[in-house]
Amino acid sequence: MDLSATLEVLRQIPYFRSLAALELRSLATDLRTRRYQADDVIFRKGDPSEGLCVVISGRVRTITTSPEGREQVLKVFGPGRTFADIAVFDDEPQPADAIAVIDSLIAFVPRATLLDLLRRHPDMAIDVIRLFASRLRAYKQVVEDLSLRPVIARVARLLADRARGTETLVEESATASPRYTQDELAAMVGSVREVVQRALKTLEHAGLVEMARGRIQIIDLEALDGWAASMSNALAPLGEQQPGARIP
Repeated sequence: MDLSATLEVLRQIPYFRSLAALELRSLATDLRTRRYQADDVIFRKGDPSEGLCVVISGRVRTITTSPEGREQVLKVFGPGRTFADIAVFDDEPQPADAIAVIDSLIAFVPRATLLDLLRRHPDMAIDVIRLFASRLRAYKQVVEDLSLRPVIARVARLLADRARGTETLVEESATASPRYTQDELAAMVGSVREVVQRALKTLEHAGLVEMARGRIQIIDLEALDGWAASMSNALAPLGEQQPGARIP
């Protein structure tokens, strides 16, 4: 990616959007970048921090894995998003694994460089605090969903968020036709493939989504919101109830 394209990505990022043009160009010129293929490991839980990571192109997911090998996606980051922030600020090892979802170009901003910028630009620090607050709010929503909502409501919320560009679990541009495998969806909503498959079929039969060629086309966004808002049915078996009506 050329310098002008890198500058355009950096301007989107809360860390750097308040920097003057010359300082931003200097930062972009000095960035160390690395290319990863799909499924490549960027870092593992417990690794030391290499600095703030910036997705220049591609997509990255951070995950935690159970002793039995089951994955839970913590966050997905698209172009113009940052990750590995926590280890930069607390100077501790990485708290999760980071994996390239597709071929990706990642830039690394050294911790010393980042901290120096923050000290010299208080407005930049305020933008970073705002970013952390929004992510904390998003994690609260994810925990609430995992604890209180059935799988079908979690799937509905994820799809509705993707259509609106709400960056709860996925920090990426909005799309009404996301491309996910059922295994990927299961890892994102804290379930297993078979349950997610049944949830998608139920939503499709209800006319809310349409499955085609590895994509999930969202047909009725408002109805998806109804599923996502459901909390009273959290203990009901999948396929038994939906907000306001019985599932066909």
